[in-house]
Amino acid sequence: MTLFKKLRFFIRFLVAVVKKQYRIVILGLFLGIIFAFFLPRLFKVLPQMRKTLKIGLIGQYTVAELPEEILQEISYGLTQIDENGEAQPAIAETWSIDNEGKTYVFKLKEVGDVWHDGKPFTAADVNYNFKDVSFSINDSQMTFVLKEPFSPFPVILSRPLFKKGLIGLGAYRVKRIEKRGNFVKSILLTPYERSNIFTDKNLLPNKLYRFYNNENELKTAFNLGEIDIIKNIFDLNGLYLNPSLEITQNLMKNAYVGVFLNTSRPPFSEKTFRQALAYAIPKETGLKRALGPFNPNSWAYNPDVKLYAQDLNHAKTILEKEGAKDKIKIILSTFPQYEKLANLVKENWDKIGLEVEVQIITFIPENFEVLLIGREIPRDPDQYYFWHSKQPGNLSGFENLRIDKLLEDGRKTLSAEERKNIYFDFQRFLVEESPVIFLEHPSIYTVVRQ
Repeated sequence: MTLFKKLRFFIRFLVAVVKKQYRIVILGLFLGIIFAFFLPRLFKVLPQMRKTLKIGLIGQYTVAELPEEILQEISYGLTQIDENGEAQPAIAETWSIDNEGKTYVFKLKEVGDVWHDGKPFTAADVNYNFKDVSFSINDSQMTFVLKEPFSPFPVILSRPLFKKGLIGLGAYRVKRIEKRGNFVKSILLTPYERSNIFTDKNLLPNKLYRFYNNENELKTAFNLGEIDIIKNIFDLNGLYLNPSLEITQNLMKNAYVGVFLNTSRPPFSEKTFRQALAYAIPKETGLKRALGPFNPNSWAYNPDVKLYAQDLNHAKTILEKEGAKDKIKIILSTFPQYEKLANLVKENWDKIGLEVEVQIITFIPENFEVLLIGREIPRDPDQYYFWHSKQPGNLSGFENLRIDKLLEDGRKTLSAEERKNIYFDFQRFLVEESPVIFLEHPSIYTVVRQ
């Protein structure tokens, strides 16, 4: 059969089928047009399956002490903090300060917030329970009276508010908590829909957070597919990497890595010896370099401090002037993730005639000599707890009356400009004294399985 005959046969067969089944053919064409026109619009209004993001975090947390990242998903406070570390309105619309910084008056927004149980938020729901702070309510106005002026108070009020059962005000609500003993093993958050009308914008994913004791456990869970997102890891070693993974590297400007020197023990009690140690260590350059204990984005950050650029000859000269006869032995303690950096410090301190032993630890020793660790930076410039000579957060045991006075004044001063000048001086004097050698802002990775 020729090609022409085959084509003529097919056409005759098709015509015969259409004549016999024309009703079905017409109906099919009609339905096809209908579906082609309306189906895409139908998908936009039909409920869609929510994706669940499975996120892994490191740490052991009780229900009462969940990570800030999760608490901020569930609720928020009277204020919120912007990227510069300044307090902005959240539940509270405005606030004023009276009585020489001892009285703070907050006014709620006219259109109130709603708890996850559907009940409106009122001023009576504020339950911060601060020590030495009295609290009164007048309609939508809240008054806090402090015993002493405390300029970081609006920043403190960014702490998320909750009702019993972790009922919050945020975009997510707690669906399920799984515990292992007293600690949370996982927590499932689902979006809190404030409207029954479906839109693409409120199709937020569920978020399942799982907790692991250390980075190795976290990476193993990722490799096994137990989680699809890991955050804030220091290296990619141990991960099965492939093109389907999205890997991003970020700089933690809200943290720094430093060498803490126990100033209560000689020779670290001597300022010149501490400075010699600082000059001997190579430093990072650019944005990665930590110049002090402040976030570079902070409004109170001072970039004009002593740099201690590496200068081995100058470090040796300082030590020679000290007249040390015996070789000084130093135990440098650090956690596993900083071992490489600790060995770099050891290598350079060895070059100036010191004898250094790196000791890997799992907890901070009570009476260390030198401690290389990372430390988170508070959102407000107030660092009284970390550096005042009478505070337990002062790991170096550093005592300096001038710095103590600056820290005391900084938390009592209301003027932002005056506070900035105070904290500029604080950073300059602290770096000059070198109870800590500031090295870098740590780089961290986030890995997402697509």
